[in-house]
Amino acid sequence: MDRARRVIERFALEKGDFLDIRFFIGEATTITIRNGSTEQVSNETKVGVAIRALINGAWGFSTSRSFEEKGFQKAMETAVSAARATAKNIGEPGRVTEDYIFEGRAPLRVQVDPREVPLEDKVKVAVDLERHIRGESDRIKVSTASLTDIVQREIILNSLGTEVDVSNCYVRLGGRATAREGTLIQNVSDNIGTSRGWETVEATDPTEMGARIGKRAVTLLSARSPPSGRMNIIMDSSLVGVFIHEAFGHAAEADGVLSNMSVLAGKVGDQVGVPEITVIDDPTIEGLRGSFLYDSEGTAARKRIIVERGVLKEYLHSLETAAKMGVEPNGAGRATDFNFKPIPRMGNTYVASGDMTFEELCEVVKDGVYLIKSYGGYVNPAIGQFYFTAQEGRLIERGRVGPLIQNVSMSGLTLEVLSNVIGVGRDVKIAFTGTCGKAGQWVPVSGGGPHLAVANVVVGGR
Repeated sequence: MDRARRVIERFALEKGDFLDIRFFIGEATTITIRNGSTEQVSNETKVGVAIRALINGAWGFSTSRSFEEKGFQKAMETAVSAARATAKNIGEPGRVTEDYIFEGRAPLRVQVDPREVPLEDKVKVAVDLERHIRGESDRIKVSTASLTDIVQREIILNSLGTEVDVSNCYVRLGGRATAREGTLIQNVSDNIGTSRGWETVEATDPTEMGARIGKRAVTLLSARSPPSGRMNIIMDSSLVGVFIHEAFGHAAEADGVLSNMSVLAGKVGDQVGVPEITVIDDPTIEGLRGSFLYDSEGTAARKRIIVERGVLKEYLHSLETAAKMGVEPNGAGRATDFNFKPIPRMGNTYVASGDMTFEELCEVVKDGVYLIKSYGGYVNPAIGQFYFTAQEGRLIERGRVGPLIQNVSMSGLTLEVLSNVIGVGRDVKIAFTGTCGKAGQWVPVSGGGPHLAVANVVVGGR
């Protein structure tokens, strides 16, 4: 840190100018087994330095693969030169407030460091998982198992005085199955993911997990065809997590708001959902896949209450977006590695608990569908439009859960859904663990909530 501080102090900065330097060390293993064959086995180490310079309102960015003082000083000179070269041609000037300085350390806290686990042991877990998915039936035409582990360390200093050293570990194991009978195809998946170590995998039985995934896919081939049209629904915790992350959370990221690419732009203080809805993003919860204590700008993470009792309270901010909006930065500036600039991102996003039991939600819905486990979808945060697929569902008839139905979709407008909520369960569960992509960057995230009943949602069949 002393060498980096010396380099920063060599540059004469005017008021409003800003420099930061981020040292990155990361090691990642990725394994993918598909239909009994190895599709990918890789172990990658990334070491480098990211430099940002804000000079006269213009940003410059440069990287170096050298931790030597001469190497990252040259990268800083390049970033400063780039900023000065573009200062006369910028539109809206960049800003970073001088009011916030952070200092701290967050060392790696895992029981079993995945870097110490032999690669052959990791491959065996993925192979066993895929084999037991495929082995459930010859009607399973595509079976995939994936295992990833990432250990990374970031040391961040800036010209304001911030000095942070943070380490994180992310482990994820998942499987997918595609079952087919004639022209009928059904897709299912399941995964586990944490910010803990290899103990995440040790606590999981890949044989049982694979058999469960395969059986679900085959069972859906004989389930009922899903209904279509507008109807009342209940989303399970997995689908609630995907909905609140994809359809709502991305719209709450402040860079999209500032570029007028969010349906939530200008709505802080406005009612965006029913009073029973509270939406939280909290990266400080220990062990969840989207957890971290400091972001990639060195800002201390904190619990962010995005919506409170239906009212939009705040956005997710980097240092720059917070300065432009005149608010406190809230630790959402994340970067995949040293090749990227930090941008506003989510951590663990969820709907807070309500006061209804699942049986009470069914009674409120009366006739409709219960949608279970997300399988992906599409979202346009600029207009608040979404389309998600549930892996399976159950008919709800006269207030009771009925027959199993096949892969089924839901679509609509984000704010319309939040305004049409007719019941919020009390059973909060973080059931969505994923890797979120934005602007070419990928970061670990999770989401969830209680069961959620919503009126008048468009549901689609095959």
